[in-house]
Amino acid sequence: MAAALVSFILGQLATITFETAWQELKLVIGVEEEVRKLQSNFEAIQEVVEDAEVKQVVDKSVKRWIDKLKDVASDMEDVLDEWNTALSKLKTDEAESASIPKKKVRLSRLPFNLGGQVIRGYDIGDKIRRVNVELDEIAKEKDGYHFARSEMTQPRRLERTTAYVDVSVIKGRNDVRDEIVSKLTSDEGSIQTVSIIGMCGIGKTALAQLVVNHVKGQNSFDDVVWVCVSDFFDLVKIAREILEGLRCGSSRDLISLQGLLDNIAEKVRDRKVFIVFDDVWTEREADWEALRAALQHCKHGIRILVTTRKESVVKVIRSSHVFRLELLSDEICWEILKSKTFFGREESERRDLEDVGMRIAKKCKGLALAAKELGSLLRQKRRRVEWERVLNSGFWELEIAEEYIFRPLLLSYYDLPSTIRRCLLYCAIFPKDYVMGKDELIVHWKMQGFLNSVDDDSEMLLKGEEYFEYLADRSLFQDLGRDHYGNIFVGKMHDLVHDCLLFMTKDEIVTKEVDSKETWNLDLVSKRARHSSIKISQPNSFPVCINGVESLRTLITIGESYDVTFEGLKKLFSEAKCLRLLDFQLPKIRKVSEQIQVPEEIGNLIHLRYLTFLSYQSLELPESVCDLRNLEYLNIANCSKLPKEMEKLINLKYLYTSDCNRLSHYPKGVGRLTSLQRLDRIIARVDCNHTTDFSVGDFENLDLLRGDLWLELEGNSINIEEVERAKLHNKIHLMELRVVFRSNNTGHEMKDNFIKALNPRPNFHIHFFGI
Repeated sequence: MAAALVSFILGQLATITFETAWQELKLVIGVEEEVRKLQSNFEAIQEVVEDAEVKQVVDKSVKRWIDKLKDVASDMEDVLDEWNTALSKLKTDEAESASIPKKKVRLSRLPFNLGGQVIRGYDIGDKIRRVNVELDEIAKEKDGYHFARSEMTQPRRLERTTAYVDVSVIKGRNDVRDEIVSKLTSDEGSIQTVSIIGMCGIGKTALAQLVVNHVKGQNSFDDVVWVCVSDFFDLVKIAREILEGLRCGSSRDLISLQGLLDNIAEKVRDRKVFIVFDDVWTEREADWEALRAALQHCKHGIRILVTTRKESVVKVIRSSHVFRLELLSDEICWEILKSKTFFGREESERRDLEDVGMRIAKKCKGLALAAKELGSLLRQKRRRVEWERVLNSGFWELEIAEEYIFRPLLLSYYDLPSTIRRCLLYCAIFPKDYVMGKDELIVHWKMQGFLNSVDDDSEMLLKGEEYFEYLADRSLFQDLGRDHYGNIFVGKMHDLVHDCLLFMTKDEIVTKEVDSKETWNLDLVSKRARHSSIKISQPNSFPVCINGVESLRTLITIGESYDVTFEGLKKLFSEAKCLRLLDFQLPKIRKVSEQIQVPEEIGNLIHLRYLTFLSYQSLELPESVCDLRNLEYLNIANCSKLPKEMEKLINLKYLYTSDCNRLSHYPKGVGRLTSLQRLDRIIARVDCNHTTDFSVGDFENLDLLRGDLWLELEGNSINIEEVERAKLHNKIHLMELRVVFRSNNTGHEMKDNFIKALNPRPNFHIHFFGI
């Protein structure tokens, strides 16, 4: 995460440096040198941060260094966002007000009132200086660690697998073993490739070993060769291992790849050969081309078995058959765990521990690796209370987690580009077993600035889809839901992956689950919390007090039965001024007649990009919501009245109000939200161009709208000029209108007049309801 954050800060600095206002700020208050130092320090750190992120796993002092770097980089991101917001407000206010004197305004002296905060140029300068002091210290400390300067550093994969295994310890895979053996021993094709794919720890290597053991017993092949590919792809090394497996003596005398492949082609010519490539990572088809050509000299056919955690590898190696390994049952996990733990124990001791052990087996969630390592841990624990402690702990809290359980997962993590690592780590904020909607998650990533490597908004969304599918391809998401076109739209994380992410983020992402009815507080003071989620499982109150929220960027509440007070929200909005994403699913337990009143202090959240208020009672938004100039996403339910000055939300791209049935009209300012892309519902006057209410002609400048729209038309007649003013033909991304006339005396004549005046483009869909 640190690498992507540093890269983002450097990009922001480079952009802002060329702003006229920024140039003036540097010259007037003397921070030009500070900005230069800031860029220099970040650039020097950027060269080594990849190596540091890898080493932090095994070196706690490096972890502390990385944590300090992330804190400082996040603080700098807030400073830059604050300045951009102030500058945007100044430009907007100048454009809207004709009363501003036409004279040069010294931006460094000008105060900006943002959400109750007075921002001055010299305030920004002071904050940059303070950040630089901290960054100077961090930059000096890095030299003591002797980090490697490289674009990408991965931990060495030291464990080498072999074909040898005690088959009695492999449980639950005999059926799939038999299917694979059947494919391998068929007479189809000269080169037959079977792939086993699945997430880390599911048992791919064990299944391959089981297959090899079975094949050897059948004497189906002249030679069986095992090659552990998992280290960085080295075709020379792989070729030598194949020759050794073919019992060709030492291949060390052969230096060139050509010589090695010539020998392979000669040795396999008259033999029937089975080769296992275990733990394949490379996604470059070119890596395999020369070896494939050499193996094609085999007259009797080569059979290849590949294990991988990447879907893309399956395509690259041209698999003829693919086996996507399923999770083991709880019963099989218990068999694996029991075989590790109960050896040498008395029968009475076994009976005492069996019920706890079976519940621990369920924690494995079908992963053979987890069952094996938990079994090894429990073998050392004799007392029931020790087993119960393991049962009630997350994987990330166990002493074996880092070295034995998470280490294979970390290989998948460090194999990701730094930009995608940041997106994956963020997923730890959701509870276990949470079904993540792809579109929902991409919007979250976007609002956090994780997709800012591209400028265009539609390009960001495409980049988000690419990231999501990249993670799914590597088996880091599972239980994927697909639409009828085969596109992924939902996914989940395995508990082990979730715990690994919590282990890596620790105090940075804080999750809390409440399952009691007691009044409670949430204390984040001792943590470095940037993101937090609260899952409330029982009818309860939102925390009376959340302490330590000053640096919090994300707050998500999950649960349908909890209460929240006006005072609690007021305190939160007054203190959590760095929030970028706020997601509230408000209570079911109040009386329907009561109203949820959102405090004016919500206007303090000048960094806020994403706001969801889903209430089962009437919701009242204050006018100060319109001060949230960075707001891009607004999703509300049961709101009875929208703020009047909606046009101030100049960056709003998503406005969802389909569940706001109490709304009688929409403010005219919605028509000035020219960045708006998604609008699920709106009420529009169709009989006139109303002075304060949104009218159908106010669609005129909303040319970025896309998807479909529920349109409720108000009025007893059709104003042709007003409908024509909507210029529907300019909305090339808007695909469908679903139209309702709210008037009681609507007839087909009004419908026909509306369509004629609207003049939709060919293939545009309009559906009318209630006529």
